[in-house]
Amino acid sequence: MMLPTRRLFALGVAAALLAGCQTTPPLGPGTAIGIIRVDVSRLVELGVGPRAELVRTRLEQELARDFAGVRQPGGATLTVAVRGLTLPTYVGGDIDDGATSDYLESLVTVTGRKGEVLATYPILSMNGAGDSGFWFSPGIDERRVERLIVNHAAWIRKMVLG
Repeated sequence: MMLPTRRLFALGVAAALLAGCQTTPPLGPGTAIGIIRVDVSRLVELGVGPRAELVRTRLEQELARDFAGVRQPGGATLTVAVRGLTLPTYVGGDIDDGATSDYLESLVTVTGRKGEVLATYPILSMNGAGDSGFWFSPGIDERRVERLIVNHAAWIRKMVLG
């Protein structure tokens, strides 16, 4: 399947942005994570409404699943401060429509037992708005948010553990 030129361009830009944003190298798979926290207070300030709580709950669940193999009591604390959620108006009809993209942005901080910062990672994940189905499908916005959360959790794991 060929991707439209706009989609390829957007993916290239996103990859370049992500490559330039990493402030700390991955801590590696030997890192033990004890506590996972997701802070959506910024989304609440921005007026995201009930979706903010959905993002918090589902992102905590996804991260618990993604980090299950490295969870240990007394391990580092993984804190995700969600900074933005962008779901532009989407009225495309083609699943491959690359004209609009959804974004989830956060700042991930890993701290040790004494509160020392071990790593920070700004994360910006993106999905095409049409990747979750047709714009007129029932529950489309919920699927768009869900796909963003799963994608975002995967990026966090990759950035933290490599």
